[in-house]
Amino acid sequence: MRRTRRHVAGFTLLELLVVLGIVAVVFGTMILFRPNASGARVDAAARAVLATLRLARAQAIERNAEIVVSIDPQAHTVRSPQGKWQLPDGVHVTLTYAESERMGVAGGLRFYPDGQSSGGEISLGLEGRYARLTVSWLTGEARIEHD
Repeated sequence: MRRTRRHVAGFTLLELLVVLGIVAVVFGTMILFRPNASGARVDAAARAVLATLRLARAQAIERNAEIVVSIDPQAHTVRSPQGKWQLPDGVHVTLTYAESERMGVAGGLRFYPDGQSSGGEISLGLEGRYARLTVSWLTGEARIEHD
């Protein structure tokens, strides 16, 4: 009598080791070529500032009152009616704003009840990655422009 071998579904140890080796090589290569994390930090900071500016404009219209968002480039802080928060470490901030909105070393962007604003520009940068936020004085619209 001859015994026949049953084929059992599964993988051999050698096959599993080969697959694990390939996965390790792929992940190792991905780590070497991963995108610059500084770009992500600048983008996240720009989106947070943009959200703060848009909320301030909406509140000015809703409350029928002037709302100011101030930014202190030296302390890396943003202050709005919702509170004060810190920009990520290392992010360089440059402001262009109306002279009437100077607050010591900080500067502000004022939003009016009709939706307009004092206008201005905020540039955020880190390790060669930049994002520029512009606020139109006529419409009060805030936008991000990446460089």
